[in-house]
Amino acid sequence: MKKPGLVPLMGSLFLVDLGTSMTAVALPLLLIQEYGTTLAAGVTLAVRLIPGIAAGPVVGRLLAERDPRCVAMVSSLFSALFAGMIPLCRALWQIQILTLAIGITVMLAVPARLVMRPAVVSEGDELRGNGLLMAAQRVSTLAGPPLVGVIVIVGPHLWVAFLLEAVTALFAAALILRIPPWRPTVNKSAGPGGAKDGRMLRKAYVTSTRALLRVISSDAFIRGATLTSFSYLLAVTLGRLMLLVMGAERYSDISGFYGWMLAAMGAGGLCGSLLVARFQRFSTGTLYVAVMLIEACGWLSLPWLPNFPAAMAVMSAIGIMESAGYVLYYAEVQIRVPTSVMGYYYAALIPVGDACIFLGSAVGAWLAGVSVPAAALIVAGVMGIPMLLTVGWYFAPPSGEGGRVATEPR
Repeated sequence: MKKPGLVPLMGSLFLVDLGTSMTAVALPLLLIQEYGTTLAAGVTLAVRLIPGIAAGPVVGRLLAERDPRCVAMVSSLFSALFAGMIPLCRALWQIQILTLAIGITVMLAVPARLVMRPAVVSEGDELRGNGLLMAAQRVSTLAGPPLVGVIVIVGPHLWVAFLLEAVTALFAAALILRIPPWRPTVNKSAGPGGAKDGRMLRKAYVTSTRALLRVISSDAFIRGATLTSFSYLLAVTLGRLMLLVMGAERYSDISGFYGWMLAAMGAGGLCGSLLVARFQRFSTGTLYVAVMLIEACGWLSLPWLPNFPAAMAVMSAIGIMESAGYVLYYAEVQIRVPTSVMGYYYAALIPVGDACIFLGSAVGAWLAGVSVPAAALIVAGVMGIPMLLTVGWYFAPPSGEGGRVATEPR
């Protein structure tokens, strides 16, 4: 299974997600501390998603024309620069501008690293290979929140977390150099010449959208997983903001409740990403439906749990289900989606997912502030009902167009 570049990509993902997981905890805590409202935190976190929502489909063309390693490296370098500048900010609008700039780098980096997966994971071992990559991400998710807790306890300001994100982004860029080159699937001179009339930009949007529609129309599993991924991201975003409100209200006596919950989720996620490959005797559809519905039940139960240890246990179970679901999804995408359109697929998919996260960030804190139990019911419903409505799609065999086919979307 092991290919040259698997370990470097694991290391790069670990470092990127370590920095991101730290600031995911540090930024809302800092904003609440400085500005006193969860609204400031929600809006600032949502600002990071705007570039991907507005221009994400263009990335598909970029990844088809250029080696995604270069895209990932350059975006990581700029991300390091912008994150390192956050400690210099003296006003909320300055933080929001830098957050917006980081969103541009994320818009480029995330699909670039996803497209590199077939280059480092052998055909036939998609489940184990993607499990290892997911495990690297979950280790960082596990390590990031407690590291922020240590920063708070030891005494340095929360700005230290942003400086550490800059450092991790630099090392993540360096590791990309050890991943094998990925040959572009489109000749850069093949498209319409010049952007002066906007035709190239329009073509990028149209091509990515067509690729997404082509993929989901030809394969039932990918259709179901793609459509429910949007409701899933909305639900998880609402759930995480619900945790912030629970920490401020019900668990105010637990220092760093939100960080502990994310750490428990990360610990469970690490286990889930490593264990899912052991269940290959079960159909992917059975596993996928099961883990999604179990996770929905976990979010539903949170407001009614008796104590903090029970909440930690449930969040660990949620993390197991979340990681297992992602591993199953990425493995099936690698098997079923043609390599040449994978960049277009992710470039069209991620902006819609970001829009769902944006919506969840904008209304989640308010919703949970009104009623945590009602928020839990909405999270479970948004996550579970679409899965039940599309359950038959996850047992369809591959369409036969997947994996290694090299045809550009037209």
